[in-house]
Amino acid sequence: MNIRSSINKAAATAALGLGLAATCVLPSLAQDKTITWGKPAEITGFDVHVAGTVAAWEMYQMIYETLLAADENLEVQGALAESWEQTSPTSYVFKIRDGAAFSNGRAVTAADVIGSLERIKDPETASYWSHQLGDIAKMEAIDDHTVSVELAAPHPAFLPALAHITAAILPIEELKAGTFDPTSQLLGSGPFMVEEHKQDESWTLVRNPHYWRKGYPLADRLEAPIIPDESARMAALRDGRIDFTTFANPDAPQMLSKEDNIESKPQQTTNYYRIDVNALSDKSAFKDKKVRQAMNLALDRQAINDFVFAGTSDVDYPVPAAFGKDACRSLDTYAMPREERIEKAKALLKEAGNENPEVGLIAASSNPVLGRIAQVVQQSLGDAGFEVEIESIPTAEYLQRVFTDGDFDMSTSWLAGYTDPSMVIAWWNPEFAVWNQVFQENVPELSAALDEVKTMQGGAERDAKLSEICAMIDDGANLLSLVSKTDYVVYRDDQVDVTVAEKSGSSNTFQYISEFKPLD
Repeated sequence: MNIRSSINKAAATAALGLGLAATCVLPSLAQDKTITWGKPAEITGFDVHVAGTVAAWEMYQMIYETLLAADENLEVQGALAESWEQTSPTSYVFKIRDGAAFSNGRAVTAADVIGSLERIKDPETASYWSHQLGDIAKMEAIDDHTVSVELAAPHPAFLPALAHITAAILPIEELKAGTFDPTSQLLGSGPFMVEEHKQDESWTLVRNPHYWRKGYPLADRLEAPIIPDESARMAALRDGRIDFTTFANPDAPQMLSKEDNIESKPQQTTNYYRIDVNALSDKSAFKDKKVRQAMNLALDRQAINDFVFAGTSDVDYPVPAAFGKDACRSLDTYAMPREERIEKAKALLKEAGNENPEVGLIAASSNPVLGRIAQVVQQSLGDAGFEVEIESIPTAEYLQRVFTDGDFDMSTSWLAGYTDPSMVIAWWNPEFAVWNQVFQENVPELSAALDEVKTMQGGAERDAKLSEICAMIDDGANLLSLVSKTDYVVYRDDQVDVTVAEKSGSSNTFQYISEFKPLD
């Protein structure tokens, strides 16, 4: 391994500074087995129940745990809960794993589980994940390690929702005592705990000595310098300053594959790239639904796959293709030949009295893939008469304009598909989603259908409802799926042994981080 800089502070000082118990004994630096992660972006907030970005989720997954997890087949499995039972359509019983403990040494209890779920459901927390859990009628601690949950109505996505990091279990006793502040500290039961954080520069994590999985993590220390620039991460891999990182751009792993000792592992996901369209602003041409529909028809999704992802992606749908559903595929937007779609788009613009709409397209500058997608969108919409101006802006400005101010026409982004189809399409109800209320039109008929499908078990009846929902989503043309999103984990095979799931439905790229092994 290359020699890396270490922060040599007294263990008690580091622990106390981060809300950890002073009794935690950190590994001796002389014996440290270190892995180094080139993190593409800083977290967007400390509160695991609130922050809704992968940049934050990635770090939370190193430190926090959820009751359940999702495996590579998108099926739920045990995490903090070693077992569970569904005793009726609305009743669940969870058995907390023996030996599970927070990094301050206190055992995880039923009170922590109940308190964490209550906190997510509390309107004052403003957790976007609250609705994904369904309507919880009652929770009870049967004993310190057993929790019963009663839902007000059947909600089949309840278990998959528990498997996302946003449903992490917090140390509620410390939160109530005021010794832990989840809005400025991270304290969990996962494989690592925080030793030091330098805002926008780096994180230093060390093993949680109380982690329930004995002998893990295999690394004593995880260094995470923040390296937003793609070229800089590539250079850091080449010279061995970092062991592993991720890229969204397929060009990066392809170029690095020519280097000795650098390997790439693609991870399929239920996520997809999307375009947000502002249907509410009086300043936007897209307030007219016909203009939105014309834009949707004119999009060349296959060209995005071909030119941005070199054919390694796939055209995707509101119900992600990874779930194997046919719900959206027969719609004109996808099935009609492009020449016919362009003619139909032009006719819609003529009906709207706006044959050459001038629109802006935002692409956050932090992700070069979004800019490349925007260029293909600009060209394809031009075929129907749109005049598109691309705006490349910093992430902070993008978040403010799109999700707070509603000051935009359309914007490139991506959407997490999670582990159940009803979870991702739920976002088309802005009252449910919250994050898109400033640009998403609330369609009562669609919202009612979304509520209904969340109560349905998998099968032909639910598939028919998903098709009905897809048609309504397509008609509104307000939030548009583009192509599937593949994540690439690239690493130095002479410095670290990595384990990466072939598929993820919870944006849990590093779900096997405890098994990453530093090599001598």
